[in-house]
Amino acid sequence: MAEYIDGIVGLTHEGLADGDSRVEILAGGRVTIRRSGVFRYYQFHTSDDVYRFQMLAQPQSEVRLVYVAKGKGIEVRCHGRVKRFSDGESNCSLVKGGCTQDIAFEGGDTCELLMLIVEVPDFPLPAASGPSYLRKFLRTDTCTWLLGGNGMVLGMRKVVVIQQLFQEKKPAYLQPAYTQLKLTELWVLFLERTDTLDNRGRSVQLRPDELERMQKVRDLLHDQPAQSYSLVGLAHAVGTNEATLKKQFKAVYGTTVFGYLTARRMELAKSLLLAKELKVAAVAQEVGYKYASHFTAAFRKHFGILPNQLLRVCMPVFSILGQLGAGSAL
Repeated sequence: MAEYIDGIVGLTHEGLADGDSRVEILAGGRVTIRRSGVFRYYQFHTSDDVYRFQMLAQPQSEVRLVYVAKGKGIEVRCHGRVKRFSDGESNCSLVKGGCTQDIAFEGGDTCELLMLIVEVPDFPLPAASGPSYLRKFLRTDTCTWLLGGNGMVLGMRKVVVIQQLFQEKKPAYLQPAYTQLKLTELWVLFLERTDTLDNRGRSVQLRPDELERMQKVRDLLHDQPAQSYSLVGLAHAVGTNEATLKKQFKAVYGTTVFGYLTARRMELAKSLLLAKELKVAAVAQEVGYKYASHFTAAFRKHFGILPNQLLRVCMPVFSILGQLGAGSAL
């Protein structure tokens, strides 16, 4: 799978069959390469050391989505054009057949990066009806990036899909279909946001300090969803004002501050209900609701069912699927 040249780890997914996976163990890290249908994807997990990788040339032109779940100072080079990524940022590159792509982790932090790859002829969505710059991007004769500037920051929906992709396990006979579903969903969510870009494919352009403030707010909401927040308090915490916070947060994440917080709380609540089988009142407290009735109303609005219905709906299904999976293994 790997070649080592002058301290650079050369990686390739050529010849990887559907359902196959490979793992390259590093000092304090690893790279996992998998294929699911038309998708190939890399999971990079590195420690605080310096790592340099080269994606070796492939025979076909490919579209590659880059998602950084954790880390700072990650550089991805495409035909001399370098993009620098940090927590929660994403972009999309076109790498022509016969071209290499370099990835550098500068060290000093633990990094997690997902690269989702599909060959241009197998692009899973019809480009003919897409925005003009997307059609131009797919037809260009050189390696390039889809988004200018800082690219796009991951919204809550993409974060949830990535978590589901790597954390939720299904019966063995269903896992391939589930994986392909989630990989396709990532494509859809990414390209859906491009509808908000200008005719040059540029995402919202904030100054680095403005983007950093929005990321700090996002991190607070994600890491401490049970806390009580106000727009004024959050704005003051990151050194801005309420109006600017509302405008810039929605521009970056595609939702409001409290829309993001509610989505985060609901996903956490669902996990608690399924994993720990806690009572509704206890889950409500865990995710920041003082009154269980308020939590129940928010949960029903978000998922379409009541919290106490979740186990009744899901657990029998899980039981049946588990039996079917066990039966298929016999």
